[in-house]
Amino acid sequence: MRFLHFFRTSPILPYFYQPQGAAGKHLPMDTAGQNPYLDRSLMQSCRHVLFRSETILIPASFHARVAGHVSALHPAVFGLAVFGLAVSANAAMAAEQSSHPALAMSTCELTLPGTPLSMAAECGWFEVAENPAEPNGRHIKLRVARVPARERRVEPDPVLFLAGGPGQAASEAWLIVAPAFTKLNKNRDILLIDQRGTGQSNPLRCPQAELAEALATDWDQLAGTTRQCLQSLDADPRFYTTTIAMQDYDLVRAALGYEQVNLLGISYGTRAAQVYLRLFPQRVRTLVLDGVAPQTLALGTEHAEKLDLALQRILASCAADPPCNQAYPGLAQNLNDMIQQLEISPVEVTVDNPLTGQPFTFTFDREALASSIRFLTYSAETQAMLPLLIHEAATQNNYGRIASQLLITASGLSESIAQGMELSVVCAEDFPLFPGAGTDSGRLLGNSMTRAAAIQCAIWPRGEVPAGFHEPVTSDTPALLLSGELDPVTPSEYAEQVKAGLSNSLHLVATGQGHSISSRGCVGQVVTDFIVAASLDGLDAQCLAQLQASPWFMSLTGPNP
Repeated sequence: MRFLHFFRTSPILPYFYQPQGAAGKHLPMDTAGQNPYLDRSLMQSCRHVLFRSETILIPASFHARVAGHVSALHPAVFGLAVFGLAVSANAAMAAEQSSHPALAMSTCELTLPGTPLSMAAECGWFEVAENPAEPNGRHIKLRVARVPARERRVEPDPVLFLAGGPGQAASEAWLIVAPAFTKLNKNRDILLIDQRGTGQSNPLRCPQAELAEALATDWDQLAGTTRQCLQSLDADPRFYTTTIAMQDYDLVRAALGYEQVNLLGISYGTRAAQVYLRLFPQRVRTLVLDGVAPQTLALGTEHAEKLDLALQRILASCAADPPCNQAYPGLAQNLNDMIQQLEISPVEVTVDNPLTGQPFTFTFDREALASSIRFLTYSAETQAMLPLLIHEAATQNNYGRIASQLLITASGLSESIAQGMELSVVCAEDFPLFPGAGTDSGRLLGNSMTRAAAIQCAIWPRGEVPAGFHEPVTSDTPALLLSGELDPVTPSEYAEQVKAGLSNSLHLVATGQGHSISSRGCVGQVVTDFIVAASLDGLDAQCLAQLQASPWFMSLTGPNP
């Protein structure tokens, strides 16, 4: 069953696949160990992906933007992928907060599964009621991590990082963006709480399907796998919504003795940050939102539209560039022809399994094409590959390389998302606002989201959402909003909508960039300067002008020198 996610804006978990049994097949980038397309810092975060006898360089920054976009529970090509009992829970939460002792922390090591990344930290466990309205009922443990400030002088307000998904673990996701915030961590702690249902906080993970099953389109099977997931969980999914999770976060803040925090939310984490700000405005010193999702948005309802718009801009940019247009003429028409052809006559493709290195054959249809292209639109580097891959598939009837993009994602990215937690959020907070019937049949993604959500959310227990949850957040807290010009899931107009309610805010748009920009170029330094000053006055963001679209791939080795 092809994978869908409701909120594919998870930007920050790359996976590095080293095929088992494929020894000797990894080739150097070039004879000098470099690639003219990439600077050294980016080159170190890249890997080779093998396509049978050929190699193509895929920047890890791309996978950092689509990580977690695969679930054994969902069958097609979903996208974005992103408060129960708030009234009754408030009193219980206040009572629980007053009774919690200080949170004991001890030395630990943070890791990102599937990668060699690790980081020293302090970790502890924090126990909360699964149902906040029943403090004496069932309890669950939250995984709390803190990366201590490196110097003796420590500012009293840490950075509270809110990960994407929904379903990513903050303690894992931080390892990817951490290099951009080294200076920020100099005098400030970084607080990482695995949101309930993610990471090690009673994760709501669904059983993972075999790769062949995961890549098959079977709508009839979706209800069954959804029920299977539900039955496998040791949890009541109604109590894993964003509002309840943000109440947890404030309990942790209090237990650690922090009076205020600086919120840094990415993708779905921007929703979580806005919810926290609305619940606890006096606890927020500064707010940074990267890849902004408005509270007014029902996650998943506009993915098809926004993907088409981003893709049109990417292809139009190639057409306006003489070398790209000469190498890949008629891209838009070729893509339309390919969509129609695969709709009528899916093809069998054989590519290397990125986990085993062995040949793997599966059916490549319109939904597979949409999924592959969607993943490629998340980062500037992979957007630069799209003309080559579309042209090759359309003119040579060779779908191998573009099909490999789906296979790479499907074979491992499910490890980064707790699919049950994702459903708990989307079915409670978003699905009630979905249109009654799909309206995207003419778009690349089609109506997959609406169809899958209708099936899954009819089964999934739905938590309560407080009145006004989807109302815009208003605040005068200093706020910095970040967008990529070519973001296919959280376009810049979303940030403008949120900015309207934030009276002390600035919105920065990075030219030629995709989803999530806080770790791109100098953006991390701009964010650091903002948080340190807690003010937009005098904030120097001119360096963002240096960020541009990546040069087009003119061959499998990358752009022309």
